[in-house]
Amino acid sequence: MKIVFGTKKLSGTTRLASFEKYETIPVLTVEGIKGAKKSRRILLNTMASQLLDLEVGDVQELIFAPVEDTMQVLIANISTIDSETGDMVSYKTSKNKVSHGESNEKSKAITSSHMCKEIFSFLSLDETADAEFQLVSFPSDSVEAYSLEVVSEISEDKENLSSDTTSTSMNDVAENVIEIETDNVDMTAEELIGEKVQDVVDFHEEQVTQEESDSPVLQRSGLQKRSIEALDTSEY
Repeated sequence: MKIVFGTKKLSGTTRLASFEKYETIPVLTVEGIKGAKKSRRILLNTMASQLLDLEVGDVQELIFAPVEDTMQVLIANISTIDSETGDMVSYKTSKNKVSHGESNEKSKAITSSHMCKEIFSFLSLDETADAEFQLVSFPSDSVEAYSLEVVSEISEDKENLSSDTTSTSMNDVAENVIEIETDNVDMTAEELIGEKVQDVVDFHEEQVTQEESDSPVLQRSGLQKRSIEALDTSEY
């Protein structure tokens, strides 16, 4: 049973619990084209907000930068910039978390159709659907910035790494098998079986010889040695 006090309406007050699509990685979502005269947003999940020091209840300013050599887009909190920031174009975040739309997910957000379009254009992405990016720390001594890496590409890289590791393991096993087989490369299957049978025969022959040498009765009686041919080796 869920009871909500302080509500203005008595009907339809039950709210669905909010959720995070990505709970363990920092993700920034850039909204695609939504139609004429509809603003587009850049949404930052909880982990992304934590990386960029975006506290709920306050407004922060974020800045973007292109890295043309590697075709990357960087994002940073303007408060981490040591140099003069007067000429920088910054984008203010929402004070509180806002709804993603039809889902129950809520995030800090930047409302800027212009920057959404710039990100899609610079990275040559399809603008008809939302794009999800994982924030990856950018190596720099001068600024605390994060690179926007497409989430699907990161997942594919992990799958490829896992596949490569499995293939390597299988190749190692195959090489070991080949090494074992090449030790007897000139022997047929029948020869290998025959070699095993002969080893067993030799073992029994040694046992018989030892028994005769250790037993005075067998020595006096002149009993002949048991024939090796009587040994049944069919099971080998």
